[in-house]
Amino acid sequence: MRQNSPRTLSQRFARAALAGATLLAIIDTVQPAAAGQPAVATQPAPAAAAAGAAAIASVDLAGTWSFTPTGRGATSITVPGGGWYKQGFTDVNEAVYSRTITVPDSGQPQSAWIEFGAVNHQATLSVDGRVVATQTTAFTPSNFDITAYAAPGSTHTISVDVKGRGALKASNGRYLVPDAAEWSEAVPQGIFRSAFLRTYPAVYVSDTFVRPSVANKTLSYDVSVRNTSGSSRSVTLTGSLSSNNGTAFSYPELPSRTVTVAAHSTATVTVGPVAWNLDSTSYWWPNVPYRSGYQAQLHRLAVRAVTDDGHTSDATYRFGFREATQNGDYYYLNGVRVNFRGDNLQGADYDRINNGGKGDAYDTLPGFLPPSSNNGGWPQTVDNYQRLNFNVLRVHQEPASPYMLDVADEMGLMIIDETAIRGSQSGQDWNAGHDNMVNHARALVLRDRNHPAVIRWSQVNEPNQSGQDSEQFEKDLYAAINGNDGTRPVIAEVGVDGNLNGYPGMTYANFAVIPHYVDGFGRYGEGLKTVNGRPDGEGEYIWPACNNKQGFEWFATATLAKRGKNATDLRPYTLLSAWASVVPGVRTTDFTPEEGGHPIYGADNLPAPWSNPQIQRVQAAFNPVAAVDLPFWSASGASDSNGTFPLPQAVPNYARNATVTRNITVFNDDLADTSVGFTWTARLDAPDGAVVASGSTTLTVPLGSRVTQPVSFTTPATGNRVYLQLSTTKSGSPVFTDAVEYFNLAGSGGDGPAPGTYRIVNRNSGKPLAVAGNSAADGAKVVQQSGTATWTIATTSDGSYTLQYVPSGKVLDVNANSSTAGLQLQQWTANGGPNQLWYLRSTGNGYYTIASHDSGLVADVSGAATSDGAQVVQWAANGGANQQWQLNRA
Repeated sequence: MRQNSPRTLSQRFARAALAGATLLAIIDTVQPAAAGQPAVATQPAPAAAAAGAAAIASVDLAGTWSFTPTGRGATSITVPGGGWYKQGFTDVNEAVYSRTITVPDSGQPQSAWIEFGAVNHQATLSVDGRVVATQTTAFTPSNFDITAYAAPGSTHTISVDVKGRGALKASNGRYLVPDAAEWSEAVPQGIFRSAFLRTYPAVYVSDTFVRPSVANKTLSYDVSVRNTSGSSRSVTLTGSLSSNNGTAFSYPELPSRTVTVAAHSTATVTVGPVAWNLDSTSYWWPNVPYRSGYQAQLHRLAVRAVTDDGHTSDATYRFGFREATQNGDYYYLNGVRVNFRGDNLQGADYDRINNGGKGDAYDTLPGFLPPSSNNGGWPQTVDNYQRLNFNVLRVHQEPASPYMLDVADEMGLMIIDETAIRGSQSGQDWNAGHDNMVNHARALVLRDRNHPAVIRWSQVNEPNQSGQDSEQFEKDLYAAINGNDGTRPVIAEVGVDGNLNGYPGMTYANFAVIPHYVDGFGRYGEGLKTVNGRPDGEGEYIWPACNNKQGFEWFATATLAKRGKNATDLRPYTLLSAWASVVPGVRTTDFTPEEGGHPIYGADNLPAPWSNPQIQRVQAAFNPVAAVDLPFWSASGASDSNGTFPLPQAVPNYARNATVTRNITVFNDDLADTSVGFTWTARLDAPDGAVVASGSTTLTVPLGSRVTQPVSFTTPATGNRVYLQLSTTKSGSPVFTDAVEYFNLAGSGGDGPAPGTYRIVNRNSGKPLAVAGNSAADGAKVVQQSGTATWTIATTSDGSYTLQYVPSGKVLDVNANSSTAGLQLQQWTANGGPNQLWYLRSTGNGYYTIASHDSGLVADVSGAATSDGAQVVQWAANGGANQQWQLNRA
C-alpha cells in the first residue's frame, strides 16, 4: 500500500545546498504557487504563480536592494532576508525597495514577470517610475507582468512601494489584511521568501491543477494557458506521467486537447477523466503507523503546449494520487475512515526567535529549512511529529512555506492548511478588509492545491471572537476556497463557547465547524461537542497550560479520553510550548510563547526526548493502534504539577485472591488491515516481574474505530502490586506496548477502605458529607452538614466503589455523566452507571480523595467553605484539604 524510497528528499537537499547564501529563495521548480490577488485592480495576477515551472529564463533577484522607509533617507536591505522586521527595521510601516534589472532575451516572443515569494502586505511595482500594478497579499506570492514596460535585453530600475500591516489599518485600529497574529511583533513584513525576474514564452502553461479520484479511479487535470501576445492562438496540449519516486507503474496515456486562447487572456481546459487502473500502491498514504524513513508515493505530470506558430511551453507538476472526503460524521482518505490526531503549529511563536534578527522563521530558522551540518531541519521536525504518532498538523494562522509542504508531501504528514484570517482578539477588520480576506483565502488555495499533504482547508480561526462574523462572510470565504479547489473538506474553527450550528445556511456536504476549548481555557477535561451529520472533534485545547508539565501531560490524557468518545479530529494546543525543540535546535530560552513564560523542554534541557516519560505518554496516547485501559488513564487525567502518571493516589486497589476485570479499549486508526493482535500480561511487583496471568487474541477492529476487550485474572495471594502490560500487533509486527498500568494489592499501603457504613468527614471543615435536608428525592444536592450522616460503601469488580446515602438509600451521582469542573454533586437512584462509581484513594495521611470514575474529578467542598450546607462539587484534584475525607466507621 505504501512506497518507500530515499530518492526524493536527498535530491531536494542537494538542490537546496546549491543555493548557498540564497537558500531563502528556494523554489521547487515542479510545484506551482499561487498568485497574489490585487486589491487595486490595475493588473490581474495569473491564475496561479508558476514558480518557474514554465519559465525559459529565471534571474534570482536576491541580494542587496536600495531601501527607503517613509520619511527617512535611503539605505540598503537584503532581499528576501526575511523581510524588514527581521533586518532591524522594527518601526517601519511603509518603505520603497529598488534595484536595476536586465530582462533576458530569449530570441522569441516572450513575457517578463517580477515574482515575489511573499510580500506582506501591499506592493505597488513601478518600472522606471511607471506604475505597473498594486497587489495586496498575505504570505502568498505576488507577481507582476512587466512585459509592456521592459523589452527583452533592456535594463531598467524597478521599485516596489510596500505597505506593512501597520500602514493598513481601518479607522477603528483593526488591520485591513489577514496578518496571522497581531500579538506577535515579529511576523514577516515587507518582501520575504524570494524574488525573481522570469521570462516565459508569449503563450505558456501558467498553471495546472491535478484532480485524482480514488472513488472513480480516474485522473483529471485543468491546464491554464496564458496568451500575452496581441493575437489569438490555437494551442495543442499534451501530457505524460512518471513516478517521482522512481517506482515503475503502467501509467495511462493522456489525450491531447486543443484550445483557442484569445489575445491577452488565459484559457483553462480540462483533460480527462482518464482511467487510473493502478493499484493502491500508487496512492498517496500518510506515514501511519510511524515508520522511520518512510517516503510517500508521488507522481509527476509533464504538460506541453504547442502553439499554431510552432512555439512550445513545458511545465512539470508534482502530485499525489489520493482523495480526501467528508461523509456525514466522518472524514475519509482514499475511501478509508481517517481520524486526525495531531497538533497546531503557530509559526508566529518561532518568529520571535532572534536568529540574526526576529521574524520569518519559516524561511530563515534552521529547523524549518533543509538539513544542515548541525541541524536536521524541517524533515527532522516532520519526523518528530510523526514519531509522536501525530498524523496531522494544522499550520495555524501563518501559512507554511512551499518547502514545508513539499516535505510533508514526501514524508506523509497530513496538513490542515489554514488562512491568516483570525477572529481572536478582534484584531482584523472583516468589513473594511473583506476583499483582502477573501482574496487571501483564494490565493492560498491556488498556491497549495496540488499538495497531496493538504488534507483540509481551515478558512478562519475563532470567528466568533471577532465581533464582525456573519454567515455571509463565511460563505464568501467558503466560495473562494471551494470554488478554486472542490476536492477537499473545509472547516471553520470557532473559539470557546462557539456555536457549532451558527451558520445554518452552510449545509455543504464538505463543510464542518470544529470547536476550541470545550472544557475551558487551561483545564483538563474530557468533554466533546457533537453535531449530527458532521465530524466531531476539538481543534484546540489545553492552552495556556501547555507551557507547564501538568498541561503537557494533558496532551496524552485528555486526548486519549476524547479518542475514547469517538472524536474524529483532535489537536491540542500547542506542542511548541511544551517541547520547543520539536523544531530542531530551538532552546527553551529562545522565545516567549503567546501565553508567556517559556517552553518546558528544548534543545538546552532535553537531549534525549524519546526517553522522556511525558513524551512517551504522548506517543502512547496518539498511537493509532493503542490498547488502553481508559478508566485507568482517566483516573490520573488531571495529573499534578509535575505531570505525574499515574498518580499514586489514583491507582485502583484490589484484594489478594480477587477477580479483576478491566475493559480494554483497542483502537485501529491505521488505514489498512482490520485484524489486530492483542496481548496482555500481568506481572507481580515489577514491570518485568513474574507473570501471574496473560492472554492473547486476534480482534477484528474496523478501520477508524475501536472495540472493547475484557481482561480478567485473579490477583496473587502474595506481593504488593500487579503490573498490566498491553500490546498490539499488525501482521505480526509490534505497533503498541504500554506497561505503565499497575494495581495495588491489599496490604501494600495503598488500600482502599473495606466495605461498610461510614461517616465521611471533610478534613478542612470537620463536617460530614450529607444530602441537603436528608431529602429522598432524585437530584437532591450533596453538601457538608454537621451531624451523623452515614454512607454505605460497597466495592465493584473494577476496584471502584458505590456510596449509598443511608437515610435515602440513593447513591452519590454525577449528573448526566458531566465532566464539567464545579458541577454540584447529587444523589440518584442506583442504576449501575459509571457516573455513580467512585475511586477512594488514600492520600497517605489517613484521608481519602473521592474521585469520579467517569470524569476523574474529585469531591470538593466549594470554595473550601466551613459552613453547614456548603456545596460539594466535582473539581480537578489539587491536594487541598477540602478535597480530603476521613472515613470513620459508623
